[in-house]
Amino acid sequence: MKINTSFYLFILSFFALNLSSYSQEDISWAEAKEKKSASLDLHWYISKPFIYLNSHQKLEGLEVEIIESFKTYVKEEYEVDLQLNWKESKSFYDIIKNTSNTNKPNSFGVSAFSITNKRKEIVKFSSSYLPDVAVLVSSKGTPIVRTLDGINKMMKEMTAVTIKGTTYEQLLIDIKRQLNLDFNTLYIKSDKNILDEISKADDRFGFIDLPIYLMLIKQGESLTRQNFFTIKGDGYGFIMPKNSDWSIIFDEFIQNPKTTTQLARITSKYLGPELYNFIDGLYNEENISASILTKEKELQLEQLKTANLLIQQEKNNQFTYIALAISSSILVAITLTLFYREQKSSKALSKKNEQIEKQQLSIKSKNEQLSNRNLQLTNLNEEKNNLVKILAHDLRSPINQITGLLEILKLSEENISNNGKITINQAQDSVTRISQMISKILDFDALEGNRMKVMLEDINVSELLDSIEKELEVLADKKSIKIDYKTNEVISIKSDHLFLTQILENIIVNAIKFSNKDTSIDVLAFKKDNEIIFSVKDQGPGFTDEDKSMLFKKFQKLSSKPTNGENSTGLGLSIVKKYVDLLEGEVWVESEKGKGSTFYVALPNV
Repeated sequence: MKINTSFYLFILSFFALNLSSYSQEDISWAEAKEKKSASLDLHWYISKPFIYLNSHQKLEGLEVEIIESFKTYVKEEYEVDLQLNWKESKSFYDIIKNTSNTNKPNSFGVSAFSITNKRKEIVKFSSSYLPDVAVLVSSKGTPIVRTLDGINKMMKEMTAVTIKGTTYEQLLIDIKRQLNLDFNTLYIKSDKNILDEISKADDRFGFIDLPIYLMLIKQGESLTRQNFFTIKGDGYGFIMPKNSDWSIIFDEFIQNPKTTTQLARITSKYLGPELYNFIDGLYNEENISASILTKEKELQLEQLKTANLLIQQEKNNQFTYIALAISSSILVAITLTLFYREQKSSKALSKKNEQIEKQQLSIKSKNEQLSNRNLQLTNLNEEKNNLVKILAHDLRSPINQITGLLEILKLSEENISNNGKITINQAQDSVTRISQMISKILDFDALEGNRMKVMLEDINVSELLDSIEKELEVLADKKSIKIDYKTNEVISIKSDHLFLTQILENIIVNAIKFSNKDTSIDVLAFKKDNEIIFSVKDQGPGFTDEDKSMLFKKFQKLSSKPTNGENSTGLGLSIVKKYVDLLEGEVWVESEKGKGSTFYVALPNV
């Protein structure tokens, strides 16, 4: 009997230990709060810069730091100790498969997972911690396609590169099905870099995350991005089983204001502050492709400036070496004249001259490199202008059709509800803004192509300001901005009426955009010597010295932003500069940060 009792006690103890172990291994968030401890199984596969092993075989990456921050958050807010069990998987696809099949609520998938509706059917996602934009990249030198026939021809002759089980693969499948395309696909392991594989041949293409592509551009590498294939996703997140309640605390962590600051710091560490801020604000842009194109040009310009600086430094060093060589030659010549007479000193000087000639040849080679780099930049700029012009022209026809349809709807407004009328008016406002943006782009293209001619005529300045006041009255009233138009005397000027109107409207509209509600703008015209001067003074945020140096250049991002979220093409003031130059005048700005701005336009009084 004693033996049986001992045996039963042993069996019960064995089961108790196993039950305790099981509950610790498979633990929900609700249970973790009660027990004040839990372990998380974190299944991962390499995906730089999100998660990878460094040179010391230690895990690092922005997702690793996010999980560590989550551990700290749970400890500080709920006094729950978390044990992190990092488990490397065989592939990216295996993580999704195993997470969808497990019943362990404390099992996480960590490998830069894009949030998609298809994946939501089998796993649960955390809230997004970073916007997700994918772009299609092809081998260096591949032409940028602009038509469906061009796309079909390019992809028939090329091979797609992707990783199985990823959104990259799904995007390729989607365009193959939607556009009825036919192309071969090369699958690589998920620890390989798609961009590296594309770079190895001149007939490859594939989808890649925008941050990874921009980091490549920032490093000075060069691949071709196809503008028509820019896909905006729902963001990156972590995955869990469908039955997991750990998403509750994880979403609370992601949405905490302190976490937002931590996420910005962590992401900036791996992507760089400039790329993080660009990607974080990209979702609010109206035209993502145009914004990416502008950022590409900015990064390429930075690379070119850096290269030019290095070349200039090398040239300066070479000039220094030349000066030192010449000085040395003179000293050597004097020394040799004293000791070895004329013959030996001549030989030494000849050798120094040979060195100088080699350095001059090196300088010439560097100058040729600089010239080639500038030519490449010019070609890139022309390609960008052509793309913008094509898009603007193609958009005009559907916009005109939309405008016509809205006018037809307004004719039968007695049958439309008040909400319907408001919607129609809002649609008309949006179409008008898009049409104005297209006109600015086409005007700027015409200016750059020198296709604009000056048509001089006598202009009454007071009448001109009256017409501009009526034109911009509604825009100013929307922000309760008072605009005061003044002329000190009766002024007449011989100039191009259209150009002068565009100049003043652009500057005044800019002042309205950058002014707060319930402020005022002063517009003044007066004579000074042999010039007519127009000034526009606002109470906006003003500009820094760096902003002022970029104001009249195209596609520039300034520190000051429109105060009511208005759209900006980055062309307005560059168009003003072009028009003023055509009229043989001058334009400048006087401004201090936080003290408003005053723009001046001086035109000859002929």
